[in-house]
Amino acid sequence: MMISSDLSESEPILNLKDLFYDIAVFEDIKQKIENIPRNSINENFKLLQQIQNILQKCSHLTDKQKFLYCESQRYFMKLYLRDVNSQ
Repeated sequence: MMISSDLSESEPILNLKDLFYDIAVFEDIKQKIENIPRNSINENFKLLQQIQNILQKCSHLTDKQKFLYCESQRYFMKLYLRDVNSQ
């Protein structure tokens, strides 16, 4: 008995293509996820530096404004340290 294949039937080829596409997409997503902590660490550190510069250079800030900047600085410092410690 001879098995013949219908060349117009492309379903098995599509299935293989989808399989490799899923692997490529998975690897791309995995790489992006691995970069998130590094990016967030860098972003949090930049924010900390900017807040510190504002506190040091802006003499026109009221005490309440300085307090609010200090609170935000404390928040981003916690995020930064948490990310650094998790790596």
